[in-house]
Amino acid sequence: MQNIYEKEQPILPSLCDYNAELSLSNTAKLFMDMAMYHAEMLGIGFTGFNERGLFWVAVKTKIKVFRKAKMATMVKISTWPEEAGTVRCNRDYEISDDEGVMAIGKTEWGVIDANTHLPQKTKDVYPADLVVLEKKCYPEPFAKLTGNFEGELIGTYTVRSVDTDYGRHMNNTAYISAIEGLFDSEELSKKAFSELEIHYKSPCFEGETISFYGIENDGYLEIKAVNKEDKIIVLARLK
Repeated sequence: MQNIYEKEQPILPSLCDYNAELSLSNTAKLFMDMAMYHAEMLGIGFTGFNERGLFWVAVKTKIKVFRKAKMATMVKISTWPEEAGTVRCNRDYEISDDEGVMAIGKTEWGVIDANTHLPQKTKDVYPADLVVLEKKCYPEPFAKLTGNFEGELIGTYTVRSVDTDYGRHMNNTAYISAIEGLFDSEELSKKAFSELEIHYKSPCFEGETISFYGIENDGYLEIKAVNKEDKIIVLARLK
Protein backbone atom coordinates (compact mmCIF):
# COMPACT_ATOMS: atom_id res chain seq x y z
CA MET A 1 0.00 0.00 0.00
CA GLN A 2 1.59 3.26 -1.16
CA ASN A 3 1.61 5.63 1.81
CA ILE A 4 2.99 8.59 -0.15
CA TYR A 5 2.14 9.83 -3.62
CA GLU A 6 4.77 11.66 -5.65
CA LYS A 7 4.51 13.18 -9.09
CA GLU A 8 6.92 15.20 -11.21
CA GLN A 9 5.39 17.76 -13.51
CA PRO A 10 6.04 21.18 -15.06
CA ILE A 11 4.42 24.34 -13.73
CA LEU A 12 1.83 24.86 -16.43
CA PRO A 13 0.61 28.27 -17.66
CA SER A 14 -2.85 27.54 -16.21
CA LEU A 15 -1.29 27.49 -12.72
CA CYS A 16 0.60 30.78 -13.01
CA ASP A 17 -0.12 34.36 -12.03
CA TYR A 18 0.82 37.67 -13.68
CA ASN A 19 4.48 37.08 -12.75
CA ALA A 20 4.51 33.65 -14.42
CA GLU A 21 4.77 32.08 -10.96
CA LEU A 22 2.70 29.55 -9.03
CA SER A 23 0.22 31.57 -6.96
CA LEU A 24 -1.10 30.68 -3.49
CA SER A 25 -4.54 29.78 -4.83
CA ASN A 26 -3.10 27.58 -7.56
CA THR A 27 -0.73 25.98 -5.06
CA ALA A 28 -3.84 24.99 -3.12
CA LYS A 29 -5.46 23.64 -6.30
CA LEU A 30 -2.35 21.63 -7.10
CA PHE A 31 -2.38 20.16 -3.58
CA MET A 32 -6.06 19.22 -3.91
CA ASP A 33 -5.38 17.49 -7.23
CA MET A 34 -2.53 15.48 -5.73
CA ALA A 35 -4.75 14.50 -2.79
CA MET A 36 -7.29 13.14 -5.28
CA TYR A 37 -4.69 11.03 -7.09
CA HIS A 38 -3.53 9.44 -3.85
CA ALA A 39 -7.01 9.00 -2.40
CA GLU A 40 -8.15 7.24 -5.58
CA MET A 41 -5.19 4.85 -5.26
CA LEU A 42 -6.22 4.11 -1.68
CA GLY A 43 -9.87 3.53 -2.61
CA ILE A 44 -11.06 6.54 -0.62
CA GLY A 45 -11.21 9.13 -3.39
CA PHE A 46 -14.21 10.43 -5.31
CA THR A 47 -14.92 7.06 -6.94
CA GLY A 48 -14.77 4.94 -3.79
CA PHE A 49 -16.53 7.46 -1.59
CA ASN A 50 -19.25 8.13 -4.15
CA GLU A 51 -20.15 4.44 -4.13
CA ARG A 52 -20.41 4.60 -0.32
CA GLY A 53 -22.41 7.83 -0.25
CA LEU A 54 -19.58 9.77 1.40
CA PHE A 55 -17.92 13.08 0.59
CA TRP A 56 -14.64 14.70 1.65
CA VAL A 57 -14.81 18.30 2.91
CA ALA A 58 -11.83 20.55 3.61
CA VAL A 59 -12.04 22.04 7.11
CA LYS A 60 -8.76 23.95 7.29
CA THR A 61 -5.77 24.50 5.02
CA LYS A 62 -2.42 26.16 5.47
CA ILE A 63 0.36 26.80 2.98
CA LYS A 64 3.85 28.18 3.31
CA VAL A 65 5.96 29.11 0.29
CA PHE A 66 9.74 29.33 0.60
CA ARG A 67 10.49 29.83 -3.10
CA LYS A 68 7.93 30.43 -5.83
CA ALA A 69 7.88 27.93 -8.66
CA LYS A 70 8.30 29.49 -12.09
CA MET A 71 6.35 28.67 -15.24
CA ALA A 72 7.69 25.70 -17.23
CA THR A 73 10.06 24.54 -14.47
CA MET A 74 9.89 20.94 -13.28
CA VAL A 75 8.87 20.23 -9.70
CA LYS A 76 7.99 17.20 -7.61
CA ILE A 77 4.75 17.28 -5.66
CA SER A 78 4.38 14.87 -2.75
CA THR A 79 1.41 14.15 -0.51
CA TRP A 80 0.68 11.75 2.33
CA PRO A 81 -1.95 11.33 5.06
CA GLU A 82 -1.25 11.63 8.75
CA GLU A 83 -2.75 9.30 11.35
CA ALA A 84 -6.53 9.77 11.30
CA GLY A 85 -8.36 11.22 14.28
CA THR A 86 -11.88 10.35 15.35
CA VAL A 87 -13.68 12.89 13.15
CA ARG A 88 -10.82 14.67 11.35
CA CYS A 89 -7.69 13.66 9.46
CA ASN A 90 -4.77 15.68 8.13
CA ARG A 91 -2.99 15.40 4.81
CA ASP A 92 0.42 16.95 4.13
CA TYR A 93 1.87 18.30 0.88
CA GLU A 94 5.28 19.31 -0.38
CA ILE A 95 6.62 20.90 -3.57
CA SER A 96 10.33 20.51 -4.24
CA ASP A 97 12.97 20.77 -6.94
CA ASP A 98 16.67 19.94 -7.20
CA GLU A 99 17.47 22.75 -4.77
CA GLY A 100 15.14 21.51 -2.04
CA VAL A 101 11.68 22.18 -0.62
CA MET A 102 9.84 25.08 -2.24
CA ALA A 103 6.46 24.95 -0.47
CA ILE A 104 4.61 22.94 2.15
CA GLY A 105 0.96 22.55 3.02
CA LYS A 106 -1.52 20.77 5.25
CA THR A 107 -5.27 20.25 5.04
CA GLU A 108 -7.58 19.07 7.78
CA TRP A 109 -10.30 16.96 6.20
CA GLY A 110 -13.66 15.76 7.40
CA VAL A 111 -16.05 13.21 5.94
CA ILE A 112 -19.78 13.81 5.55
CA ASP A 113 -22.72 11.77 4.35
CA ALA A 114 -23.40 12.93 0.79
CA ASN A 115 -27.19 12.94 1.34
CA THR A 116 -27.64 14.14 4.92
CA HIS A 117 -24.40 16.18 5.10
CA LEU A 118 -23.93 14.84 8.62
CA PRO A 119 -20.29 14.33 9.76
CA GLN A 120 -18.93 10.79 9.75
CA LYS A 121 -16.13 9.21 11.75
CA THR A 122 -12.70 9.18 10.09
CA LYS A 123 -10.82 6.93 12.51
CA ASP A 124 -11.02 3.87 10.25
CA VAL A 125 -11.29 5.66 6.91
CA TYR A 126 -7.88 4.49 5.63
CA PRO A 127 -7.25 0.97 4.30
CA ALA A 128 -6.32 -1.39 7.13
CA ASP A 129 -2.92 -2.22 5.63
CA LEU A 130 -1.82 1.42 5.14
CA VAL A 131 1.30 2.25 7.16
CA VAL A 132 1.00 5.97 7.87
CA LEU A 133 4.16 8.07 7.65
CA GLU A 134 5.30 9.84 10.82
CA LYS A 135 6.60 12.78 8.78
CA LYS A 136 4.71 16.06 9.20
CA CYS A 137 5.24 19.27 7.23
CA TYR A 138 3.96 21.36 10.13
CA PRO A 139 4.81 20.12 13.64
CA GLU A 140 2.63 22.85 15.15
CA PRO A 141 -1.19 22.67 15.11
CA PHE A 142 -3.48 24.94 13.13
CA ALA A 143 -3.87 28.43 14.55
CA LYS A 144 -6.96 29.48 16.50
CA LEU A 145 -8.81 31.95 14.30
CA THR A 146 -11.86 33.52 15.92
CA GLY A 147 -12.96 36.38 13.68
CA ASN A 148 -13.57 38.52 16.76
CA PHE A 149 -12.88 41.79 15.01
CA GLU A 150 -14.87 44.34 13.05
CA GLY A 151 -12.16 45.14 10.53
CA GLU A 152 -12.28 47.17 7.35
CA LEU A 153 -14.33 46.11 4.35
CA ILE A 154 -11.86 44.97 1.68
CA GLY A 155 -14.33 43.86 -0.93
CA THR A 156 -17.28 41.62 -1.83
CA TYR A 157 -17.63 38.54 -4.01
CA THR A 158 -20.66 36.87 -5.57
CA VAL A 159 -20.32 33.10 -5.91
CA ARG A 160 -20.49 31.97 -9.53
CA SER A 161 -21.28 28.57 -11.01
CA VAL A 162 -17.58 28.03 -11.80
CA ASP A 163 -16.73 28.45 -8.08
CA THR A 164 -18.86 25.51 -6.98
CA ASP A 165 -17.98 21.84 -6.77
CA TYR A 166 -19.75 18.48 -6.71
CA GLY A 167 -21.26 19.33 -3.32
CA ARG A 168 -22.88 22.41 -4.94
CA HIS A 169 -21.13 24.74 -2.48
CA MET A 170 -18.21 27.08 -3.12
CA ASN A 171 -15.05 25.01 -3.52
CA ASN A 172 -12.38 25.44 -0.85
CA THR A 173 -9.76 26.70 -3.32
CA ALA A 174 -12.21 29.21 -4.82
CA TYR A 175 -12.19 31.11 -1.53
CA ILE A 176 -8.42 31.51 -1.79
CA SER A 177 -8.77 32.79 -5.36
CA ALA A 178 -11.43 35.23 -4.18
CA ILE A 179 -9.14 36.49 -1.40
CA GLU A 180 -6.27 37.01 -3.85
CA GLY A 181 -8.69 38.81 -6.15
CA LEU A 182 -9.42 41.39 -3.45
CA PHE A 183 -6.08 42.99 -4.34
CA ASP A 184 -4.79 44.30 -7.64
CA SER A 185 -1.46 43.08 -9.02
CA GLU A 186 0.45 46.05 -7.61
CA GLU A 187 -0.91 45.41 -4.10
CA LEU A 188 -0.17 41.70 -4.36
CA SER A 189 3.41 42.43 -5.43
CA LYS A 190 3.90 44.74 -2.44
CA LYS A 191 2.34 42.35 0.06
CA ALA A 192 4.13 39.30 -1.41
CA PHE A 193 2.07 36.82 0.60
CA SER A 194 3.98 33.59 1.25
CA GLU A 195 1.87 32.13 4.07
CA LEU A 196 -1.82 31.36 4.18
CA GLU A 197 -4.10 29.67 6.66
CA ILE A 198 -7.83 29.40 6.01
CA HIS A 199 -10.63 27.84 8.04
CA TYR A 200 -13.93 26.94 6.38
CA LYS A 201 -16.77 27.64 8.81
CA SER A 202 -20.01 27.52 6.80
CA PRO A 203 -20.89 26.60 3.20
CA CYS A 204 -21.69 29.23 0.59
CA PHE A 205 -23.69 28.63 -2.57
CA GLU A 206 -24.05 29.96 -6.10
CA GLY A 207 -25.53 33.44 -6.22
CA GLU A 208 -24.64 34.35 -2.62
CA THR A 209 -22.58 37.47 -2.01
CA ILE A 210 -19.98 37.44 0.74
CA SER A 211 -18.16 40.42 2.23
CA PHE A 212 -14.50 40.30 3.22
CA TYR A 213 -13.25 42.27 6.22
CA GLY A 214 -9.59 42.56 7.19
CA ILE A 215 -7.39 43.76 10.02
CA GLU A 216 -3.62 43.77 10.59
CA ASN A 217 -2.67 41.73 13.65
CA ASP A 218 0.74 40.59 14.85
CA GLY A 219 2.32 40.68 11.39
CA TYR A 220 -0.61 38.93 9.70
CA LEU A 221 -3.51 40.20 7.64
CA GLU A 222 -6.53 38.54 9.24
CA ILE A 223 -9.61 38.20 7.04
CA LYS A 224 -13.14 37.06 7.67
CA ALA A 225 -15.83 36.56 5.05
CA VAL A 226 -19.47 36.88 6.08
CA ASN A 227 -22.77 36.45 4.26
CA LYS A 228 -25.70 38.88 4.27
CA GLU A 229 -26.85 37.48 7.63
CA ASP A 230 -23.39 38.33 9.01
CA LYS A 231 -22.63 34.62 9.43
CA ILE A 232 -18.94 33.78 9.17
CA ILE A 233 -18.19 31.73 6.06
CA VAL A 234 -14.38 31.58 6.19
CA LEU A 235 -11.58 32.89 8.40
CA ALA A 236 -8.10 33.40 7.00
CA ARG A 237 -4.76 34.96 7.76
CA LEU A 238 -1.95 35.81 5.37
CA LYS A 239 1.63 36.94 5.74
